[in-house]
Amino acid sequence: MIDSGGQPSKLKKEEWLKENPIYQNTVSCEKRFNPDFSLSQLHFHEFVEVSIIAEGYGIHRIWNRIFECRKGDVYVLNAGVPHEYFVKDGKEKLVIQNLLFDAEDWFAGDLAAPDSPRFCYGIFDENLLSAYVTLKGRSMEAVEKIYQTIEKETEEKNPEWMEVTKAQLMLLLITIKRHLEESAADGSVSPKDRMVVSTVMRLVIERYSDKELTLESIASSLFMSKSYLSKLFWRVTGEHFSEYLRSVRLQQACRLLRETQLTNEQIVYGCGLKDVPSFYQLFKAKLSMTPNRYRTETRNETQYKERRGEYQMSILTDISGNLQRGKAKIVKELVQKAVDEGIPVEQILSEGLLDGMSVVGEKFKNNEVYVPEVLVAARAMNMGAQILKPLMAEAGVKATGKVCIGTVQGDLHDIGKNLVKMMMEGKGLEVVDLGTDVAPETYVQTAIEQNCQVICCSALLTTTMGVMEEVVKKAEEAGIRDKVKIMIGGAPVTEEYCQKIGADKYTPDAASAADAAVVLCAAG
Repeated sequence: MIDSGGQPSKLKKEEWLKENPIYQNTVSCEKRFNPDFSLSQLHFHEFVEVSIIAEGYGIHRIWNRIFECRKGDVYVLNAGVPHEYFVKDGKEKLVIQNLLFDAEDWFAGDLAAPDSPRFCYGIFDENLLSAYVTLKGRSMEAVEKIYQTIEKETEEKNPEWMEVTKAQLMLLLITIKRHLEESAADGSVSPKDRMVVSTVMRLVIERYSDKELTLESIASSLFMSKSYLSKLFWRVTGEHFSEYLRSVRLQQACRLLRETQLTNEQIVYGCGLKDVPSFYQLFKAKLSMTPNRYRTETRNETQYKERRGEYQMSILTDISGNLQRGKAKIVKELVQKAVDEGIPVEQILSEGLLDGMSVVGEKFKNNEVYVPEVLVAARAMNMGAQILKPLMAEAGVKATGKVCIGTVQGDLHDIGKNLVKMMMEGKGLEVVDLGTDVAPETYVQTAIEQNCQVICCSALLTTTMGVMEEVVKKAEEAGIRDKVKIMIGGAPVTEEYCQKIGADKYTPDAASAADAAVVLCAAG
Protein backbone atom coordinates (compact mmCIF):
# COMPACT_ATOMS: atom_id res chain seq x y z
CA MET A 1 0.00 0.00 0.00
CA ILE A 2 3.04 2.24 0.42
CA ASP A 3 5.96 2.50 -1.94
CA SER A 4 9.51 1.72 -0.90
CA GLY A 5 10.04 5.38 -0.13
CA GLY A 6 7.66 5.00 2.80
CA GLN A 7 5.64 8.17 2.14
CA PRO A 8 2.23 7.99 3.84
CA SER A 9 1.37 11.68 3.88
CA LYS A 10 -1.02 11.37 0.92
CA LEU A 11 -2.99 8.53 2.52
CA LYS A 12 -5.35 8.53 5.45
CA LYS A 13 -3.77 6.32 8.04
CA GLU A 14 -6.93 4.26 8.53
CA GLU A 15 -6.77 3.28 4.85
CA TRP A 16 -3.46 1.47 5.21
CA LEU A 17 -2.85 0.92 8.93
CA LYS A 18 -6.03 -1.14 9.20
CA GLU A 19 -4.17 -4.23 8.07
CA ASN A 20 -0.61 -2.92 8.37
CA PRO A 21 -0.31 -1.15 11.75
CA ILE A 22 3.43 -1.20 11.33
CA TYR A 23 5.19 -1.07 8.00
CA GLN A 24 8.61 -2.59 7.52
CA ASN A 25 10.73 -2.82 4.42
CA THR A 26 14.26 -3.55 3.40
CA VAL A 27 15.22 -1.26 0.55
CA SER A 28 18.16 -1.89 -1.74
CA CYS A 29 18.55 1.15 -3.91
CA GLU A 30 20.64 3.58 -5.84
CA LYS A 31 18.31 6.38 -4.85
CA ARG A 32 15.57 6.44 -2.28
CA PHE A 33 13.49 9.47 -1.48
CA ASN A 34 10.19 10.88 -0.22
CA PRO A 35 10.02 14.31 -1.87
CA ASP A 36 6.41 15.21 -1.13
CA PHE A 37 6.03 17.26 2.01
CA SER A 38 4.51 20.47 3.31
CA LEU A 39 6.69 22.88 5.28
CA SER A 40 3.67 23.96 7.27
CA GLN A 41 3.22 20.35 8.44
CA LEU A 42 6.81 19.62 9.44
CA HIS A 43 6.19 19.94 13.16
CA PHE A 44 3.49 17.25 13.26
CA HIS A 45 4.51 13.73 14.32
CA GLU A 46 1.77 11.76 12.62
CA PHE A 47 4.18 9.03 11.54
CA VAL A 48 7.64 8.07 12.78
CA GLU A 49 10.18 6.48 10.47
CA VAL A 50 13.19 4.49 11.72
CA SER A 51 15.80 3.91 9.01
CA ILE A 52 18.75 1.62 9.67
CA ILE A 53 21.70 1.56 7.27
CA ALA A 54 22.23 -2.19 7.19
CA GLU A 55 24.81 -2.35 4.42
CA GLY A 56 26.85 -0.07 2.21
CA TYR A 57 28.03 3.52 2.20
CA GLY A 58 26.31 6.55 0.73
CA ILE A 59 24.75 9.97 1.12
CA HIS A 60 21.74 11.00 3.17
CA ARG A 61 20.20 14.40 2.47
CA ILE A 62 17.96 15.83 5.20
CA TRP A 63 16.41 19.15 4.23
CA ASN A 64 19.24 20.76 2.23
CA ARG A 65 22.06 19.32 4.32
CA ILE A 66 24.21 16.45 3.07
CA PHE A 67 25.47 13.74 5.43
CA GLU A 68 27.60 10.70 4.73
CA CYS A 69 25.87 7.53 5.90
CA ARG A 70 27.26 4.06 6.43
CA LYS A 71 26.42 0.75 8.07
CA GLY A 72 25.45 1.34 11.67
CA ASP A 73 23.76 4.70 11.15
CA VAL A 74 20.21 4.93 12.46
CA TYR A 75 17.87 7.82 11.65
CA VAL A 76 14.59 8.46 13.42
CA LEU A 77 12.51 10.95 11.45
CA ASN A 78 9.11 12.48 11.23
CA ALA A 79 7.79 10.98 8.00
CA GLY A 80 7.18 14.48 6.65
CA VAL A 81 10.83 15.48 6.80
CA PRO A 82 12.23 15.71 3.24
CA HIS A 83 15.14 13.32 2.92
CA GLU A 84 16.88 11.22 0.27
CA TYR A 85 19.41 8.40 0.20
CA PHE A 86 22.02 8.07 -2.56
CA VAL A 87 24.73 5.54 -3.28
CA LYS A 88 28.01 7.46 -3.25
CA ASP A 89 29.62 7.49 -6.70
CA GLY A 90 27.42 4.54 -7.61
CA LYS A 91 30.10 2.11 -6.47
CA GLU A 92 28.41 0.32 -3.61
CA LYS A 93 24.96 -0.99 -2.81
CA LEU A 94 23.08 0.82 -0.04
CA VAL A 95 20.64 -1.33 1.96
CA ILE A 96 18.21 0.46 4.27
CA GLN A 97 15.97 -1.31 6.76
CA ASN A 98 12.92 0.82 7.28
CA LEU A 99 10.15 0.89 9.90
CA LEU A 100 7.18 3.23 9.67
CA PHE A 101 4.56 3.53 12.41
CA ASP A 102 2.08 5.85 14.09
CA ALA A 103 3.05 6.37 17.74
CA GLU A 104 -0.59 6.82 18.74
CA ASP A 105 -1.38 3.28 17.60
CA TRP A 106 1.38 1.68 19.68
CA PHE A 107 1.87 3.85 22.75
CA ALA A 108 -0.22 5.77 25.24
CA GLY A 109 0.14 8.85 27.41
CA ASP A 110 3.32 10.92 27.13
CA LEU A 111 4.97 8.36 24.84
CA ALA A 112 2.34 9.05 22.16
CA ALA A 113 2.08 12.84 22.67
CA PRO A 114 4.29 14.80 20.22
CA ASP A 115 4.50 17.80 22.54
CA SER A 116 5.82 15.71 25.42
CA PRO A 117 9.56 15.36 26.17
CA ARG A 118 8.80 11.64 26.64
CA PHE A 119 7.46 11.26 23.09
CA CYS A 120 8.95 8.01 21.71
CA TYR A 121 11.07 7.73 24.87
CA GLY A 122 12.54 11.19 24.42
CA ILE A 123 14.31 10.48 21.14
CA PHE A 124 12.89 13.73 19.84
CA ASP A 125 13.78 16.76 21.90
CA GLU A 126 10.44 18.51 22.51
CA ASN A 127 8.98 19.16 19.01
CA LEU A 128 11.97 17.97 16.99
CA LEU A 129 11.69 16.34 13.59
CA SER A 130 14.68 14.01 13.45
CA ALA A 131 17.31 12.21 15.49
CA TYR A 132 20.49 10.40 14.52
CA VAL A 133 22.68 7.81 16.19
CA THR A 134 25.62 5.64 15.13
CA LEU A 135 25.75 2.07 16.40
CA LYS A 136 28.66 -0.35 16.30
CA GLY A 137 29.39 -3.95 17.13
CA ARG A 138 26.96 -5.56 19.53
CA SER A 139 24.67 -2.54 19.60
CA MET A 140 24.14 -2.76 15.85
CA GLU A 141 23.61 -6.52 16.04
CA ALA A 142 20.99 -6.01 18.77
CA VAL A 143 19.10 -3.41 16.71
CA GLU A 144 19.16 -5.60 13.59
CA LYS A 145 17.86 -8.52 15.65
CA ILE A 146 14.98 -6.35 16.93
CA TYR A 147 14.16 -5.31 13.37
CA GLN A 148 14.17 -8.93 12.19
CA THR A 149 11.85 -9.94 15.02
CA ILE A 150 9.39 -7.15 14.16
CA GLU A 151 9.51 -8.14 10.49
CA LYS A 152 8.88 -11.80 11.32
CA GLU A 153 6.00 -11.06 13.70
CA THR A 154 4.21 -8.65 11.35
CA GLU A 155 4.52 -11.06 8.42
CA GLU A 156 3.55 -14.30 10.18
CA LYS A 157 1.05 -12.76 12.62
CA ASN A 158 1.49 -15.48 15.22
CA PRO A 159 -0.68 -15.40 18.39
CA GLU A 160 -0.07 -12.17 20.38
CA TRP A 161 2.04 -10.83 17.53
CA MET A 162 0.96 -7.26 18.23
CA GLU A 163 2.09 -7.51 21.87
CA VAL A 164 5.46 -8.90 20.75
CA THR A 165 5.84 -6.21 18.11
CA LYS A 166 5.03 -3.46 20.60
CA ALA A 167 7.58 -4.80 23.06
CA GLN A 168 10.24 -4.97 20.35
CA LEU A 169 9.38 -1.47 19.13
CA MET A 170 9.73 -0.12 22.67
CA LEU A 171 13.08 -1.91 23.03
CA LEU A 172 14.27 -0.46 19.71
CA LEU A 173 13.45 3.13 20.72
CA ILE A 174 14.99 2.74 24.17
CA THR A 175 18.19 1.31 22.65
CA ILE A 176 18.45 4.22 20.20
CA LYS A 177 17.79 6.72 22.98
CA ARG A 178 20.61 5.30 25.13
CA HIS A 179 23.11 5.74 22.31
CA LEU A 180 21.82 9.15 21.24
CA GLU A 181 24.05 11.20 23.52
CA GLU A 182 27.16 9.32 22.40
CA SER A 183 26.54 10.18 18.74
CA ALA A 184 26.28 13.91 19.53
CA ALA A 185 30.04 14.03 20.06
CA ASP A 186 30.81 13.50 16.36
CA GLY A 187 30.16 17.16 15.54
CA SER A 188 26.82 16.68 13.77
CA VAL A 189 23.87 18.97 14.33
CA SER A 190 22.27 18.33 17.71
CA PRO A 191 18.58 17.53 18.14
CA LYS A 192 18.10 20.84 19.98
CA ASP A 193 19.60 22.78 17.05
CA ARG A 194 17.26 21.13 14.54
CA MET A 195 14.31 21.88 16.78
CA VAL A 196 15.23 25.57 16.84
CA VAL A 197 15.55 25.73 13.04
CA SER A 198 12.25 23.92 12.51
CA THR A 199 10.65 26.56 14.75
CA VAL A 200 12.19 29.33 12.63
CA MET A 201 10.90 27.75 9.41
CA ARG A 202 7.44 27.41 10.86
CA LEU A 203 7.42 31.07 11.93
CA VAL A 204 8.35 32.11 8.39
CA ILE A 205 5.52 30.04 6.91
CA GLU A 206 3.05 31.58 9.35
CA ARG A 207 4.26 35.20 9.17
CA TYR A 208 5.72 35.65 5.68
CA SER A 209 3.33 38.57 5.00
CA ASP A 210 4.80 40.60 7.87
CA LYS A 211 7.25 43.10 6.37
CA GLU A 212 8.87 43.47 9.80
CA LEU A 213 9.72 39.77 9.95
CA THR A 214 13.50 39.44 10.04
CA LEU A 215 16.08 37.07 11.40
CA GLU A 216 16.77 39.60 14.12
CA SER A 217 13.12 39.71 15.25
CA ILE A 218 12.91 35.91 15.30
CA ALA A 219 16.21 35.62 17.19
CA SER A 220 14.91 38.11 19.74
CA SER A 221 11.72 36.10 20.26
CA LEU A 222 13.82 32.95 20.80
CA PHE A 223 16.24 34.82 23.13
CA MET A 224 19.21 34.19 20.85
CA SER A 225 21.71 36.37 19.08
CA LYS A 226 21.16 37.10 15.40
CA SER A 227 24.64 35.88 14.41
CA TYR A 228 24.27 32.59 16.28
CA LEU A 229 20.85 31.87 14.73
CA SER A 230 22.14 32.79 11.25
CA LYS A 231 25.00 30.30 11.53
CA LEU A 232 22.71 27.66 13.01
CA PHE A 233 20.16 28.02 10.20
CA TRP A 234 22.89 27.58 7.59
CA ARG A 235 24.36 24.60 9.42
CA VAL A 236 21.04 22.76 9.58
CA THR A 237 19.45 23.66 6.23
CA GLY A 238 22.41 24.54 4.01
CA GLU A 239 20.61 27.77 3.12
CA HIS A 240 20.91 31.36 4.34
CA PHE A 241 17.89 32.63 6.23
CA SER A 242 17.46 35.61 3.89
CA GLU A 243 17.33 33.26 0.87
CA TYR A 244 14.79 31.04 2.57
CA LEU A 245 12.56 33.98 3.52
CA ARG A 246 12.70 35.37 -0.05
CA SER A 247 11.86 31.97 -1.54
CA VAL A 248 8.80 31.56 0.71
CA ARG A 249 7.55 35.06 -0.13
CA LEU A 250 8.17 34.48 -3.83
CA GLN A 251 6.21 31.21 -3.76
CA GLN A 252 3.28 33.01 -2.18
CA ALA A 253 3.51 35.82 -4.75
CA CYS A 254 3.39 33.26 -7.57
CA ARG A 255 0.32 31.68 -6.01
CA LEU A 256 -1.44 35.06 -5.80
CA LEU A 257 -0.54 35.87 -9.41
CA ARG A 258 -2.05 32.57 -10.55
CA GLU A 259 -5.15 32.52 -8.38
CA THR A 260 -6.21 36.14 -7.83
CA GLN A 261 -6.74 39.45 -9.61
CA LEU A 262 -4.63 41.39 -7.07
CA THR A 263 -2.38 44.12 -8.44
CA ASN A 264 1.39 43.88 -8.11
CA GLU A 265 1.28 46.51 -5.37
CA GLN A 266 -1.25 44.46 -3.40
CA ILE A 267 0.79 41.30 -3.86
CA VAL A 268 3.96 43.06 -2.68
CA TYR A 269 2.10 44.23 0.42
CA GLY A 270 0.45 40.85 1.03
CA CYS A 271 3.74 38.93 0.80
CA GLY A 272 5.79 41.26 2.99
CA LEU A 273 8.08 42.30 0.13
CA LYS A 274 9.92 45.63 0.09
CA ASP A 275 8.51 47.42 -2.97
CA VAL A 276 7.41 46.83 -6.56
CA PRO A 277 10.81 47.51 -8.24
CA SER A 278 12.63 45.06 -5.98
CA PHE A 279 9.77 42.55 -6.48
CA TYR A 280 10.29 42.80 -10.26
CA GLN A 281 14.05 42.32 -9.87
CA LEU A 282 13.61 39.27 -7.62
CA PHE A 283 11.01 37.74 -9.91
CA LYS A 284 13.11 38.16 -13.06
CA ALA A 285 16.22 36.84 -11.31
CA LYS A 286 14.45 33.67 -10.13
CA LEU A 287 11.96 32.98 -12.94
CA SER A 288 13.51 34.81 -15.91
CA MET A 289 10.27 36.68 -16.62
CA THR A 290 8.22 39.56 -15.29
CA PRO A 291 5.29 39.02 -12.89
CA ASN A 292 2.83 40.15 -15.59
CA ARG A 293 4.16 37.66 -18.10
CA TYR A 294 4.05 34.89 -15.48
CA ARG A 295 0.43 35.73 -14.73
CA THR A 296 -0.49 35.76 -18.43
CA GLU A 297 1.23 32.47 -19.23
CA THR A 298 -0.10 30.60 -16.20
CA ARG A 299 -3.58 32.02 -16.75
CA ASN A 300 -3.49 31.00 -20.42
CA GLU A 301 -2.42 27.52 -19.40
CA THR A 302 -5.18 27.33 -16.82
CA GLN A 303 -7.77 28.64 -19.27
CA TYR A 304 -6.56 26.15 -21.89
CA LYS A 305 -6.97 23.31 -19.41
CA GLU A 306 -10.43 24.57 -18.48
CA ARG A 307 -11.49 24.85 -22.11
CA ARG A 308 -10.05 21.44 -22.87
CA GLY A 309 -11.86 19.98 -19.89
CA GLU A 310 -15.14 21.54 -21.03
CA TYR A 311 -14.59 20.19 -24.56
CA GLN A 312 -13.91 16.70 -23.26
CA MET A 313 -16.99 16.81 -21.05
CA SER A 314 -18.99 17.88 -24.11
CA ILE A 315 -17.83 14.76 -25.96
CA LEU A 316 -18.85 12.52 -23.06
CA THR A 317 -22.26 14.23 -22.84
CA ASP A 318 -22.73 13.69 -26.59
CA ILE A 319 -21.86 10.00 -26.22
CA SER A 320 -24.45 9.61 -23.46
CA GLY A 321 -27.14 11.51 -25.36
CA ASN A 322 -26.67 9.69 -28.66
CA LEU A 323 -26.58 6.33 -26.90
CA GLN A 324 -29.96 7.09 -25.31
CA ARG A 325 -31.33 7.79 -28.80
CA GLY A 326 -29.81 4.57 -30.16
CA LYS A 327 -27.45 6.33 -32.62
CA ALA A 328 -24.92 3.49 -32.77
CA LYS A 329 -22.76 4.86 -35.59
CA ILE A 330 -22.46 8.30 -33.98
CA VAL A 331 -21.67 6.76 -30.59
CA LYS A 332 -18.88 4.71 -32.14
CA GLU A 333 -17.40 7.80 -33.82
CA LEU A 334 -17.63 9.86 -30.61
CA VAL A 335 -15.97 7.14 -28.54
CA GLN A 336 -13.07 7.02 -30.99
CA LYS A 337 -12.87 10.83 -30.85
CA ALA A 338 -12.77 10.71 -27.04
CA VAL A 339 -9.93 8.16 -27.17
CA ASP A 340 -8.02 10.35 -29.64
CA GLU A 341 -8.46 13.33 -27.31
CA GLY A 342 -6.70 11.41 -24.55
CA ILE A 343 -9.72 11.06 -22.26
CA PRO A 344 -9.10 8.13 -19.87
CA VAL A 345 -10.79 4.92 -20.98
CA GLU A 346 -12.48 4.47 -17.60
CA GLN A 347 -13.94 7.99 -17.84
CA ILE A 348 -15.29 7.36 -21.36
CA LEU A 349 -16.89 4.15 -20.14
CA SER A 350 -18.42 5.52 -16.93
CA GLU A 351 -19.35 9.09 -17.93
CA GLY A 352 -20.26 8.31 -21.54
CA LEU A 353 -21.52 4.80 -22.22
CA LEU A 354 -22.62 3.65 -18.77
CA ASP A 355 -24.13 7.01 -17.93
CA GLY A 356 -26.29 6.90 -21.05
CA MET A 357 -27.36 3.31 -20.45
CA SER A 358 -28.24 4.11 -16.84
CA VAL A 359 -30.62 6.81 -18.05
CA VAL A 360 -32.24 4.33 -20.44
CA GLY A 361 -32.56 1.77 -17.64
CA GLU A 362 -34.22 4.29 -15.33
CA LYS A 363 -36.66 5.35 -18.04
CA PHE A 364 -37.46 1.70 -18.78
CA LYS A 365 -38.13 1.09 -15.10
CA ASN A 366 -40.53 4.06 -15.07
CA ASN A 367 -42.26 2.94 -18.29
CA GLU A 368 -41.02 6.02 -20.16
CA VAL A 369 -39.36 3.85 -22.83
CA TYR A 370 -39.99 0.26 -23.91
CA VAL A 371 -38.10 -2.81 -25.08
CA PRO A 372 -37.32 -1.56 -28.64
CA GLU A 373 -35.70 1.62 -27.28
CA VAL A 374 -33.63 -0.43 -24.82
CA LEU A 375 -32.47 -2.76 -27.58
CA VAL A 376 -31.26 0.01 -29.88
CA ALA A 377 -29.55 1.79 -26.97
CA ALA A 378 -27.79 -1.43 -25.98
CA ARG A 379 -26.64 -1.89 -29.58
CA ALA A 380 -25.17 1.62 -29.54
CA MET A 381 -23.38 0.89 -26.26
CA ASN A 382 -21.91 -2.32 -27.64
CA MET A 383 -20.60 -0.45 -30.71
CA GLY A 384 -18.76 2.00 -28.45
CA ALA A 385 -17.58 -0.76 -26.11
CA GLN A 386 -15.91 -2.59 -29.00
CA ILE A 387 -13.44 0.29 -29.32
CA LEU A 388 -12.80 0.45 -25.57
CA LYS A 389 -12.39 -3.26 -24.76
CA PRO A 390 -8.75 -3.67 -25.90
CA LEU A 391 -7.85 -0.33 -24.30
CA MET A 392 -9.57 -1.27 -21.04
CA ALA A 393 -7.37 -4.32 -20.67
CA GLU A 394 -4.24 -2.21 -21.19
CA ALA A 395 -5.43 0.43 -18.71
CA GLY A 396 -6.33 -2.19 -16.12
CA VAL A 397 -10.00 -1.13 -16.00
CA LYS A 398 -12.00 -3.80 -14.20
CA ALA A 399 -15.69 -4.58 -14.35
CA THR A 400 -17.81 -3.71 -11.33
CA GLY A 401 -18.59 -7.41 -10.95
CA LYS A 402 -19.09 -10.66 -12.80
CA VAL A 403 -22.33 -12.64 -13.27
CA CYS A 404 -23.49 -15.63 -15.29
CA ILE A 405 -27.00 -15.62 -16.72
CA GLY A 406 -29.23 -18.06 -18.57
CA THR A 407 -32.79 -19.31 -19.10
CA VAL A 408 -33.37 -22.43 -17.02
CA GLN A 409 -33.50 -25.99 -18.34
CA GLY A 410 -36.65 -26.77 -20.33
CA ASP A 411 -37.26 -23.13 -21.31
CA LEU A 412 -36.12 -21.70 -24.66
CA HIS A 413 -37.30 -18.11 -24.20
CA ASP A 414 -34.48 -15.58 -24.30
CA ILE A 415 -35.90 -12.08 -24.87
CA GLY A 416 -36.18 -11.31 -21.16
CA LYS A 417 -32.79 -12.87 -20.43
CA ASN A 418 -31.15 -10.84 -23.20
CA LEU A 419 -32.72 -7.65 -21.93
CA VAL A 420 -31.38 -8.28 -18.41
CA LYS A 421 -27.94 -9.00 -19.85
CA MET A 422 -27.92 -5.69 -21.73
CA MET A 423 -28.98 -3.77 -18.64
CA MET A 424 -26.27 -5.44 -16.56
CA GLU A 425 -23.60 -4.67 -19.11
CA GLY A 426 -24.91 -1.12 -19.09
CA LYS A 427 -24.06 -1.03 -15.38
CA GLY A 428 -20.46 -2.07 -16.04
CA LEU A 429 -20.86 -5.73 -15.10
CA GLU A 430 -19.13 -8.55 -16.95
CA VAL A 431 -21.82 -11.01 -18.05
CA VAL A 432 -21.30 -14.66 -19.02
CA ASP A 433 -24.29 -15.60 -21.20
CA LEU A 434 -25.16 -19.31 -20.89
CA GLY A 435 -28.04 -19.06 -23.36
CA THR A 436 -31.28 -21.05 -22.93
CA ASP A 437 -32.17 -24.50 -21.59
CA VAL A 438 -29.39 -24.30 -18.99
CA ALA A 439 -28.99 -27.20 -16.55
CA PRO A 440 -28.49 -26.44 -12.82
CA GLU A 441 -25.02 -28.03 -12.91
CA THR A 442 -23.99 -25.69 -15.72
CA TYR A 443 -24.85 -22.59 -13.67
CA VAL A 444 -22.81 -23.81 -10.71
CA GLN A 445 -19.85 -25.06 -12.73
CA THR A 446 -19.66 -21.78 -14.66
CA ALA A 447 -19.78 -19.76 -11.45
CA ILE A 448 -16.85 -21.78 -10.09
CA GLU A 449 -14.74 -21.74 -13.26
CA GLN A 450 -15.44 -18.11 -14.21
CA ASN A 451 -15.31 -16.81 -10.62
CA CYS A 452 -18.78 -15.27 -10.88
CA GLN A 453 -20.23 -13.44 -7.91
CA VAL A 454 -23.87 -13.84 -8.99
CA ILE A 455 -25.90 -16.54 -10.78
CA CYS A 456 -28.96 -15.18 -12.63
CA CYS A 457 -31.78 -17.58 -13.54
CA SER A 458 -34.61 -16.61 -15.89
CA ALA A 459 -37.85 -18.52 -16.58
CA LEU A 460 -40.96 -17.68 -18.58
CA LEU A 461 -42.81 -21.00 -18.16
CA THR A 462 -44.38 -21.97 -14.82
CA THR A 463 -43.37 -25.58 -15.47
CA THR A 464 -39.65 -24.69 -15.46
CA MET A 465 -39.62 -22.64 -12.23
CA GLY A 466 -38.64 -25.73 -10.22
CA VAL A 467 -35.21 -25.74 -11.91
CA MET A 468 -34.36 -22.57 -9.99
CA GLU A 469 -34.67 -24.47 -6.70
CA GLU A 470 -32.33 -27.13 -8.11
CA VAL A 471 -29.76 -24.42 -8.88
CA VAL A 472 -29.84 -23.32 -5.23
CA LYS A 473 -29.40 -26.94 -4.04
CA LYS A 474 -26.53 -27.61 -6.48
CA ALA A 475 -24.75 -24.46 -5.27
CA GLU A 476 -25.07 -25.68 -1.68
CA GLU A 477 -23.76 -29.14 -2.61
CA ALA A 478 -20.77 -27.56 -4.38
CA GLY A 479 -19.93 -25.52 -1.28
CA ILE A 480 -20.21 -22.13 -2.98
CA ARG A 481 -23.52 -20.98 -1.53
CA ASP A 482 -21.86 -18.59 0.88
CA LYS A 483 -19.72 -17.11 -1.91
CA VAL A 484 -22.17 -16.80 -4.81
CA LYS A 485 -25.52 -14.98 -4.76
CA ILE A 486 -28.47 -16.36 -6.73
CA MET A 487 -30.95 -14.05 -8.49
CA ILE A 488 -34.19 -15.20 -10.12
CA GLY A 489 -36.75 -13.52 -12.39
CA GLY A 490 -39.31 -13.98 -15.11
CA ALA A 491 -43.04 -13.61 -15.66
CA PRO A 492 -44.27 -16.39 -13.28
CA VAL A 493 -41.67 -15.74 -10.55
CA THR A 494 -42.55 -13.89 -7.33
CA GLU A 495 -40.85 -12.63 -4.18
CA GLU A 496 -42.60 -15.36 -2.17
CA TYR A 497 -41.16 -18.04 -4.45
CA CYS A 498 -37.69 -16.53 -4.10
CA GLN A 499 -37.88 -16.81 -0.32
CA LYS A 500 -39.36 -20.32 -0.51
CA ILE A 501 -36.45 -21.79 -2.51
CA GLY A 502 -33.75 -19.85 -0.63
CA ALA A 503 -32.57 -17.64 -3.49
CA ASP A 504 -31.01 -14.28 -2.62
CA LYS A 505 -32.90 -11.82 -4.82
CA TYR A 506 -36.01 -11.52 -6.98
CA THR A 507 -36.52 -8.56 -9.32
CA PRO A 508 -39.60 -7.82 -11.40
CA ASP A 509 -37.86 -6.21 -14.40
CA ALA A 510 -34.54 -5.95 -16.23
CA ALA A 511 -33.56 -2.53 -14.90
CA SER A 512 -34.14 -3.59 -11.29
CA ALA A 513 -32.17 -6.79 -11.94
CA ALA A 514 -29.17 -4.80 -13.13
CA ASP A 515 -29.28 -2.52 -10.09
CA ALA A 516 -29.60 -5.48 -7.74
CA ALA A 517 -26.70 -7.34 -9.39
CA VAL A 518 -24.39 -4.35 -8.89
CA VAL A 519 -25.31 -4.26 -5.19
CA LEU A 520 -24.79 -8.01 -4.75
CA CYS A 521 -21.41 -7.90 -6.50
CA ALA A 522 -20.29 -4.99 -4.34
CA ALA A 523 -21.34 -6.85 -1.19
CA GLY A 524 -19.26 -9.63 -2.39
